[in-house]
Amino acid sequence: MSITRERIRASLETERTISQKGIGLEVASAEWEDSHLVIGVRPLKGRTRIAVDEGLEGVRVKWGDEFEFAGRIKFVDPDQDRIVLEPLTGGKPVAGSTIWLFPGDFLGPLIEMWSGPMASRAAKRLAQSKEELEPRQEVLPLPIEFAELRERQALAVQNSAYRCSLLIGPPGTGKSFTIGALGAYLLTRHPGARLLVVGPTNVAVDTALLAIDDWLTRIGRTDLARRMKRIGAHFDPRKYVDRPHLLAAGVAEKVTEYLMLELAEPPKSRIGEYAKWKDRIGAARAALAADIGTTSSSARVVGVTVSTALRWHEALTEKPFPFVICDEASQIIGPAAMMIAALGQQTVFAGDPQQLAPIVRTDDKAGTPVLKRNAFDIFQHVKTVHLNEQSRMSEGICRAVGSTFYGNDLIVCRKAARDPEWKQARSPYFVDGREVPRICFDPVSEAATFSAKYGGFIRFQSAKLIEEIADELAGSYVDPSEILVLTPYRAQRALVKLLLKKRHPTIAVSTVHRAQGSERTVVIFDPVDASSQFLSGADGNRLINVAVSRAKAHVVIPYHQDDLKHPALAKIHGISSKIWQTKGDYSRPFTFGRST
Repeated sequence: MSITRERIRASLETERTISQKGIGLEVASAEWEDSHLVIGVRPLKGRTRIAVDEGLEGVRVKWGDEFEFAGRIKFVDPDQDRIVLEPLTGGKPVAGSTIWLFPGDFLGPLIEMWSGPMASRAAKRLAQSKEELEPRQEVLPLPIEFAELRERQALAVQNSAYRCSLLIGPPGTGKSFTIGALGAYLLTRHPGARLLVVGPTNVAVDTALLAIDDWLTRIGRTDLARRMKRIGAHFDPRKYVDRPHLLAAGVAEKVTEYLMLELAEPPKSRIGEYAKWKDRIGAARAALAADIGTTSSSARVVGVTVSTALRWHEALTEKPFPFVICDEASQIIGPAAMMIAALGQQTVFAGDPQQLAPIVRTDDKAGTPVLKRNAFDIFQHVKTVHLNEQSRMSEGICRAVGSTFYGNDLIVCRKAARDPEWKQARSPYFVDGREVPRICFDPVSEAATFSAKYGGFIRFQSAKLIEEIADELAGSYVDPSEILVLTPYRAQRALVKLLLKKRHPTIAVSTVHRAQGSERTVVIFDPVDASSQFLSGADGNRLINVAVSRAKAHVVIPYHQDDLKHPALAKIHGISSKIWQTKGDYSRPFTFGRST
């Protein structure tokens, strides 16, 4: 079935309708404190889940039989699974009832674009990418300043001469490094040309923009770096303290004010004091926003999130951008990716389609394929480079990840493999004289169960196993800051955080969705229930890939036999068993593992 404009609009409208119906959370507790309503929440069983984190701040909330009560989320305390509301109407929800969250309308601007002249431009760009087989500029050898690039990285930069190209960067392959070189090359090869840098998150935009700045410094073109500007109020100010030239006039000074105020953050337990601080920090954050029209027209490089680019597309296209770079493109729904290509003449989509995909709530058979297709699906016919030399994971982890998710086309970078410091940083740990396998599967006998207390699926035995692993490794062998615990389940994350809170408060515990882009020496990945529908199919493969590929030296996986029903996890288990999990005590290097 072909994807028409009408089908795209219908799919977006369906997704928008579902979003506007609200997302339900069960009330675990509700109390008044300093004129604010403090509500403990947990997900509704069988309902669409939502991450209870800072991303919900400012969201409207309603409850009651006829939604007669309402409030706005002032701030979120994710560690305690509670939200603090600024009430708009009186009334307190009771434990066991449901509150409904209504996030902002992020799809509205995109629907408007597909209903107007931008739809024709998007269709034209897609057609041009299929019809124009020759490059729009001559493909030249790269200048000597870019000699540091590996062979495939250099090819990705050269492919920017085409109408559209794809840069696929598996974990640790230097995707951001390549994007930086790409941006610097375009600016130096095409005097006066303008470049739009976009990504689905502020982190993605910051990473890409700073990579370009690094390359311009490396090749001695700081004059061009001063023409780069970050637009939007939600960038990470800490990243720009030493790079004020990347901010619009007057914004750099406000960054200092913001960071000073951030240092005065009170504990979230002091609700009233924290709420007042949120008002001050919110005003300071708003002051970081630059005027989009004025800033974009005078800059040569502009960095914005995808949502901002779509909402303000008229201001951004008033003075055209010949070139567009879109990072983390696998996380952007297809209709948005097509519009990103319409914002410029030549587009490079970068990312990894084997990692996190777009989040789509509709299960409509007609709409889901339209929305879940990303740039790597829609533009799969264009020039594509697949980076295959990575310098994050040790040889053993790289082999397992490459075999399971990348068709064996992933190797340790040859330069890194010869570097004694790189190898030392990834040398194996020994516990009681026994080497810890690079990928260590440690069995538990308990299957996952639904916990009303934690509002989701947990596995207490594997959580206790993680606590014991932390006791064994943290401090004695590994700096706690170099350990990362990952799980796909929010309830299990809460349980593990509770167990580690007293003795290992600095060990990071996160859901897999929030971990992309991070890395640690040791990763402990608890799948909890890999045989579930939640981890099935391509989306489940992506989650497991993200989790395992965060590790530099070791991955430890607590598992129940049922977890091996998942094909990807079973394959990784098979590889680890063949290489490391030999018979006897050496198969379980941790002392607690031998008695399981």
